[in-house]
Amino acid sequence: MRQNRARLRGLLQTVRAGHLLARGLAISDSRTLVRSLFLASAVRTGLLDALRDGRSFADISHETRCQRTERLRAWLDVGAEVGEINWRAGRYRLRGHRARAIAAGDTLLSAHYRSMLDYQTGPYADLAGLLRSGPGEGRDDLDSYADVIAQVSLAAAPFIASYLTKVIAETRPAMILDVGCGTAVYSKIAAGADRRVRVVGIDLAEGVIDAARANLRAAGLAERVQLHAGDIRHWAPGSFARYDLILLLNNVYYFPRGERVALYQRLGGLLSGRGQLVVASLTAPGSVAAAHLNFMLTCQAGAAALPRPGELQGDLAAAGFGIAGVQAIVPGEPFQAVRATRS
Repeated sequence: MRQNRARLRGLLQTVRAGHLLARGLAISDSRTLVRSLFLASAVRTGLLDALRDGRSFADISHETRCQRTERLRAWLDVGAEVGEINWRAGRYRLRGHRARAIAAGDTLLSAHYRSMLDYQTGPYADLAGLLRSGPGEGRDDLDSYADVIAQVSLAAAPFIASYLTKVIAETRPAMILDVGCGTAVYSKIAAGADRRVRVVGIDLAEGVIDAARANLRAAGLAERVQLHAGDIRHWAPGSFARYDLILLLNNVYYFPRGERVALYQRLGGLLSGRGQLVVASLTAPGSVAAAHLNFMLTCQAGAAALPRPGELQGDLAAAGFGIAGVQAIVPGEPFQAVRATRS
């Protein structure tokens, strides 16, 4: 009885202190975090594959060569409590929408959860040190996790693809330069939008370029899409190379703010007389996703950062471009595409 009264007094004190709502929200946040951590660890270890068709605990232990079965069982219990797996008739099976999509091969979803363990939490955990670090110091996530970052960035691909297809239909370019092409997703879209177009892509990440080349060969596009590993700021495309459309899609934020006007000027020199430059990017602030990405970028070694609202247009104008159009392309996000022509 005394114990119950003590608990009631504690609850009343919490309510009077105004913390009950905050604590309830914190519990909800924790559950979301646990689900994300469970799925992230499942992606990293590949354990969802062992659950796809239903397995007994003994089968899972054997397939994963598990030596600490108490840890495996505890991990499975987490998955069951968050609703991503279930246990019935002596077998574990996938249950949640997220887990089933990952097991079915959704690479974007897999990259999203893998990135949480790989680099998304790092800047927050290291904040104290990052705030005291010197100029040029910071994390190296952009290099260490280039392949995962390239996959995660594809979340905006359907919206950019729709916009890009429309631009190609309107401008009918013969030659396209895809700057920071990454996995070559937009190079492929550009080549598919018009059979007559030829695309040149360039990206700093050599490993990503190698994988993209293999993908293009498999798609039968290797002759019309040529990829190069290198830095556009120092790349020599050939004295007669001129492009009708140059793309900077979802990557301008990797270039330091102080270098973007010079970058646009260099790209302007590669345009044909009727050519256009398209720059598409999130701007910050404006949404949780934009603020989070901008924070992670600023924590990297170097000077990466999302453009501020209006900055794309201002820098392009300073580089001698006229603005041909500005369009929001991702619903609910401050993601815009700017088309520019040389003045």
